[in-house]
Amino acid sequence: MRSFCGLLCLGLVLTVPASSADDLLSIYARAVESSPELLGSEYTVELAKAMEDRSFGELLPQVNVVGNYSFNRFHNQGSELTSEFTNEFTGQRASLSLRQPLFDLQTYLLMKSQQSRTSQSEQDLLNAHQKLIADIIERYVDALEAADKIEIIAAELDSTSRQLQRVTVMQARQMALITDLYELQARVETLKTERIDRENDARVALEKLRELTGEAVLSIQPIRLDVQQPLPEGSIETWVQQTGQLNPELQALKLSIESARQSVLAYRAGYLPRVELQVSGIYSDTAFDNRQAPPYDVGTVAVQATVPIYNGGITDARVREAKAREKLGQSQRDLRLRELEKLTRAAYLDMQTSPARSQATDQQLTATEKSRDAMNKGYELGVVTIVDLLGAEKRLSEARLEQRQARYRYFKARSSLYFQAGRLIGPELAKFNTWLVASNKVTAAN
Repeated sequence: MRSFCGLLCLGLVLTVPASSADDLLSIYARAVESSPELLGSEYTVELAKAMEDRSFGELLPQVNVVGNYSFNRFHNQGSELTSEFTNEFTGQRASLSLRQPLFDLQTYLLMKSQQSRTSQSEQDLLNAHQKLIADIIERYVDALEAADKIEIIAAELDSTSRQLQRVTVMQARQMALITDLYELQARVETLKTERIDRENDARVALEKLRELTGEAVLSIQPIRLDVQQPLPEGSIETWVQQTGQLNPELQALKLSIESARQSVLAYRAGYLPRVELQVSGIYSDTAFDNRQAPPYDVGTVAVQATVPIYNGGITDARVREAKAREKLGQSQRDLRLRELEKLTRAAYLDMQTSPARSQATDQQLTATEKSRDAMNKGYELGVVTIVDLLGAEKRLSEARLEQRQARYRYFKARSSLYFQAGRLIGPELAKFNTWLVASNKVTAAN
């Protein structure tokens, strides 16, 4: 059984061309089929539904038919007045019984409690779907960030290596300081070491995606840098309110409290009498101890009332247990509500400032590129040192990384905001997917 949002998202995946593999939708399509957590949530729903059907069945008529065919041997040992004799005969006996509860408030309320638990498990399943989407987005972005670091370090390494080649030629002609050559050599080796570390980080990041899909993820599509970043619609209070009303985890906790509350009422009803209608019919040609008797039949209609008097305090203990479970559920709900409200406010503010942050990083990158170019000319003219030039190259790499991270921060903030508000479903994931580059692919290491 799949929830609606899972089917909707999977349907969207199936409409994507095969050339766009290893994007958010295709990874989700594999993850939704292989996630043990998701599968466990689905089995939990099936288990809860079976328990609900069982509790409902206790309120329905119970009809039983019993048939008995026997071979009997009767031996009378005799007495002073009778002689010993043996008699062998067959016996037949059939009965039909019907039992229908007329008043059983405890069973009825326990059924209502189980219905709340079934609804709770369905909300847990919905939350598992949304958590899976949130995990995919977060791990996907982490993999992109790790791959970007490789690309940026490779660009700096290429630029620094070309500087090293130029300075090596200049130093051979005594046109550059030997210290400049050593500085460049040290920086090149440092960048090579960093690239090895970043390549390993990128492989680890892809392995984290593999954990969700159960299959190797070899390449992923990068984020478009020119994508528009829509601001969150509505006020922050509106999103906080949606979190309280729509978040499936909170709804599951509320249903857990409702189930406990109904259990309190059910166990209190254990003090009340239970009334049952009984209808039966019997046909037999044997009597007590299977003794042979003329065939007879008996029809009975009865109403049975059972009044509990004393059961060792079990009913009172069950009431106290259910009350404690209700109070515990309320505490857990209040604690989780405050946590989710905090996360919602933080994600909203982060998403709201993301467009300005991205614009600032774009301008910062442009200015840093100009500064690096000026440093190059200054070094050629001898007015700046190689340390200044290497610093400019490093700042350029940092600016490139910050430009990418600003986009990733928006991705994570939007994902977090919609997840806390209970709105991170198939169409939202499809929207995230439209912000990816459709042609290029990013691998763990080039």
